[in-house]
Amino acid sequence: MESTQGLPLEVRLSAYLDGQLSHSEIREIDVMLARDEKARTLFNRLKLGSDLGRKAFEDMLHEPVPLDLVRSIKQASAEAGHDRARSPLSPPSKEAPAKDRLWRSAGAGLALLAAGIGAGYLAAAWQNPVAPPVHIAVARNWLDDVADYHRLYARQSRHLVEVPASESQHITQWLTTAVGIDFSIPDLSEKGLTFEGARLLVAGSMPTAQLIYRDQDGDIFAVCFQKSEPVPEMTELTDSIRDDLGLVSWQRGAGAFVVIGPSSDPQLDAIARTVAETI
Repeated sequence: MESTQGLPLEVRLSAYLDGQLSHSEIREIDVMLARDEKARTLFNRLKLGSDLGRKAFEDMLHEPVPLDLVRSIKQASAEAGHDRARSPLSPPSKEAPAKDRLWRSAGAGLALLAAGIGAGYLAAAWQNPVAPPVHIAVARNWLDDVADYHRLYARQSRHLVEVPASESQHITQWLTTAVGIDFSIPDLSEKGLTFEGARLLVAGSMPTAQLIYRDQDGDIFAVCFQKSEPVPEMTELTDSIRDDLGLVSWQRGAGAFVVIGPSSDPQLDAIARTVAETI
């Protein structure tokens, strides 16, 4: 075993980790680690780095080597052998001192480890190229537009409706012509809702009627409908949620309908059933 006396502590601890010390130096390092906190901290860091490097090197050994890399290594080896065959033999050099050999051995080991990790990384990147992320746009439908409109107009006070409830007859004629669906304004007073008026919207690129109601707590509800592909019979009521808004939708004849209000309201389904029966 080569002595590391007089060398930096990092070198001595590295040799200690690699089992390259004599029994006397091992006992000396053991005592140092037991008493010196700084030496113990440095030793733990070196041990962690050694373990990580060993694991990375072992993982790299299990990775398939790209064919181009194999060809490059073979070509470089052949060229080096050809150069050695042409050059005269150089006389053997004198044996380097033990400490120099230890320094060179440690440096060569670190260089080999770094090269191995780099080659493993390059091989993995070669075999598993990172594909660019694919962003898929989620298609919107008319219910998304209705929810956005409702969230906007529900915050209005003076401009909640376009035509007030006092002009109910005009609302019926106006929206029937604009949307193309005959309807009656549902009376939802038994559900605690007061009719406030109406608006004409564009949802899903189609003209859409919006009948607006308010409950005793000031929460806003709406009945919206637009023309759609005809269905032979009324569909089932379907619940959905858009953030804080609850929607109950269905189709009947050539119309698509939805009741929208706070998602926390427990009677939203009952309101939708009443609307489906009376509109």
